[in-house]
Amino acid sequence: MTAYTEELIHSLTTLNKIAETLNRSDDVASALKSALADLVQLMGLETGWIFLKDPAARSQWFGRGFTLAAEYNLPPAMARTKAIIWKGGCDCQAFCSKGTLTEPYNEVRCSRLAALRGRDRAGLAVHASAPLRSGAQILGILNVAAPDWESFTPEALALLANAGSLMGIALERARLFDLLQEQRIDEQAALLEFSNQLLGRPQQRDLLDFAVREVGRLAAVDAVALVAPDADGRLLFQAAAGWRVDPAAAATTMADNEFNIVGQVMDAQQPFLAGDMEAHVLPLYELEWLHDEGFRGYAAVPLIVEGRSIGALLLNTRQPRLLSEDELRFLRLMANQAAIAVDGLRLRQEEAQRQRLQEELNLARQIQLGMLPKHNPTLPGWQIDAVYQAARIVSGDFYDFFDLPGEPRRLGMVVADVADKGAPAALFMALSRTVIRTIALSGRGAAATLLRANQLILNDSQSDLFLSAFYAILEPESGRLLYANAGHNRPLCYRAATGAVEELPARGIILGVFEEIAIEEQQIAVEPGDVLLFYTDGLPEGLDVEGRMMGMQRLVEALRHNADLDAAGISGVIVDVYNQFTAGAEQSDDVTFFVVKRAGGQTSKRVRG
Repeated sequence: MTAYTEELIHSLTTLNKIAETLNRSDDVASALKSALADLVQLMGLETGWIFLKDPAARSQWFGRGFTLAAEYNLPPAMARTKAIIWKGGCDCQAFCSKGTLTEPYNEVRCSRLAALRGRDRAGLAVHASAPLRSGAQILGILNVAAPDWESFTPEALALLANAGSLMGIALERARLFDLLQEQRIDEQAALLEFSNQLLGRPQQRDLLDFAVREVGRLAAVDAVALVAPDADGRLLFQAAAGWRVDPAAAATTMADNEFNIVGQVMDAQQPFLAGDMEAHVLPLYELEWLHDEGFRGYAAVPLIVEGRSIGALLLNTRQPRLLSEDELRFLRLMANQAAIAVDGLRLRQEEAQRQRLQEELNLARQIQLGMLPKHNPTLPGWQIDAVYQAARIVSGDFYDFFDLPGEPRRLGMVVADVADKGAPAALFMALSRTVIRTIALSGRGAAATLLRANQLILNDSQSDLFLSAFYAILEPESGRLLYANAGHNRPLCYRAATGAVEELPARGIILGVFEEIAIEEQQIAVEPGDVLLFYTDGLPEGLDVEGRMMGMQRLVEALRHNADLDAAGISGVIVDVYNQFTAGAEQSDDVTFFVVKRAGGQTSKRVRG
């Protein structure tokens, strides 16, 4: 499991814990304190506090019209009893009162902290504020403090916004609970049960069907539907209850725009109410299904999460009926709970899908690594060492060694690079590696092998991928090397006799694109002390933090100045040169190379650190 996955799971778990604490607690004040502590710790901060709007608060203590409802780990200079910090208003309260605290979160240089002027405030200077929101109503302010803006990462601010929404809904639910204790106790209990039931349904179909059935029952309407955007951007009926013809089963859609009620509701994030649709002018397609169903009363309520609309609940009656203010408030609270449950389920499903993909990629990597040589070849008088490093979990690079049939002994050596990355390149790599190896083992020469491989790859591949490849046949006893190049980087050859580094020239074109290609075959004699370096372009094209390429010259110099080492020592130096140059820079290309050295003369060994 990746660090990102673990962090996401931890964040979701903590948010679920906060939601459960707020949902189940009878004492909202203590629940806010507990939730605040969990949130501050999750964000990696030290201090936080919560203001609640309170029109009855007339004094200047904590700011007129506000109360300090919860605090966590305040430094000594911020104790609740310190008048210098808490008496009077502050910027975030002013923003809230003016209606400008509307974003999911706001970063504020704290005027209260500034008033301390050097006192023991634990280095705190700024805070991020999230409105405690229930629908369009702001009930308070959630503040978390830090020494500087860098402390607020995008992930931490997203958590802050989510927590603010959860707390706002909990506050509104508590207020509604108090209001309905005398009037609608059964309804409030049903709302709490509705929330718990939503959180306990892990399957999307089950959750959506339950949501529309329960909303219809609790709101006492004839029909309910949940509408949300589909992959094409149209509004799709996801679930429905009480309809004569089920629009969800029929996969009914409508355009997401300002010309229909649902589009208007989602765009404005405000509900629509009509006691009798006969009095309203509607688009023909919308009017048609309303008339076919015999609907008269109509309400549409947006499903809002973190300030964005993810869908809408539609409620209809077959007799004229206008929902009351209390009914609308109750309905919006249910819509908020449904929105959080639907979006939370989406996040969990996406995380499960990411985990499955990660597991599949890990398995693909194991399979791919299993296709590479398990050991470097052992040849009397020769040294061979290979290095393979994928930029992603799976790679399009490959190399291969295999003994060719017949006498005397001959060794086939391949290095290749698929022109893509990730899983598609890995699959194409597996095909290409099998094709080249199979043809080579039939006894064909270097050029003939690549020509035949091109034909088979074109016949078998259904993709637009292609590859470059270099195939060489080494005769260990004589030192003769026959080779052919299909559009690949030219290997380097260090000559011990002269100290020169030269490329192995041969003309040829990439495999898997053209039916008729020409590939040239060449040969050289590898003398004692000579070194060959076969590589893919990811090695010289490694990037530093400023985007500059490592280049061939560094590679040539690394080979020339370390050719006296054994093959493993030379590989180690090349890896060090590459890592030092690319340190701190993310790489997009795979790195594959192998070193072949013919023993002779003085050879040093290098111990890799």
